[in-house]
Amino acid sequence: MVIVTDYSAINAVVKAEWFPSHIRALGVALPYAIANPLFSGTAELVALSFKNADHENYHFFYITFMIGLSLIIYFFMKDTQKYSMITDD
Repeated sequence: MVIVTDYSAINAVVKAEWFPSHIRALGVALPYAIANPLFSGTAELVALSFKNADHENYHFFYITFMIGLSLIIYFFMKDTQKYSMITDD
């Protein structure tokens, strides 16, 4: 959760540096629009599926896996200090 919290505080600036200004709105909005329903929207379904299978504790592993997946993605992101698109404005 600390990793996700740290990223959440600065995600707007990071995303702004990833994309040139002419596609910035799409570059920020599209991944957000896909990720939120996919992971947040299915969290209840996954939790209820685990509960129906008598494995309620597995939901915590699912959440931990998703946080770990985001950590792996963060490790492979380009360093925005060197590869910023904000200079193109």
